[in-house]
Amino acid sequence: MSGTRGIVSRPDIALVLPALARETDALVDRALSGFLDYDFLEHSILGGRLSGGHVVTYLAREADRMADLLLAAIGRPLPAPDRDRRWELGEGGNLRPGAVLVADLDVSAERLTNAMALVEDWSAVPAELQVVPAHRLLQVIVHHADLGRSWQDLSQTDAVTVVSMLPSILAGELTGFELVIRNDDRALTSASIADGTTEITGEPRALIAWATGRRVPGDAAPPDPPSPPLRVWI
Repeated sequence: MSGTRGIVSRPDIALVLPALARETDALVDRALSGFLDYDFLEHSILGGRLSGGHVVTYLAREADRMADLLLAAIGRPLPAPDRDRRWELGEGGNLRPGAVLVADLDVSAERLTNAMALVEDWSAVPAELQVVPAHRLLQVIVHHADLGRSWQDLSQTDAVTVVSMLPSILAGELTGFELVIRNDDRALTSASIADGTTEITGEPRALIAWATGRRVPGDAAPPDPPSPPLRVWI
């Protein structure tokens, strides 16, 4: 079975950072231009479990959390908490007006961008923080799709970059699996290979969706083995 195996030993910062900038801009631009207040309150995703306000609040707080971790690791002072940073999922942050939600997302994303820019040597930060940019890229892509963006609007280049990072980001979910990128529109397939490992082969966008318990519309999951469980929060 021909294809490109989407596995690397460490996230490639030179690929991840430009992809993250593109995907963050796309998310904020879509939120600014495509959502009114009622969209955030009523837009139901993941079988009605969440609203758009939940997703935007989560992405904002995760950006702040990641920025703080990086700043602490390189010995930089942490910013003083502001009004928006106190909003969490369980504290009504999802009920804020749409304009406030989008501004919170935009400011927190900029905080994270600035924190990442201060890291001069990614190999010098703790191993668990070296994956932060790749983790954030996966968060933005998957939750942007949860908010209604078509998976087909994700560029092939950025999708391939993310697939290459999935074993580092979702190590628990992907134990025993090997992802193989195929550059066509055929449905996902699976095959048993050496040492009890199962090979999952498919188009990169479909592989990202499968690994997080989601589906690209029209692309059925392979019948065996079962896909990883839905990971509500990335």
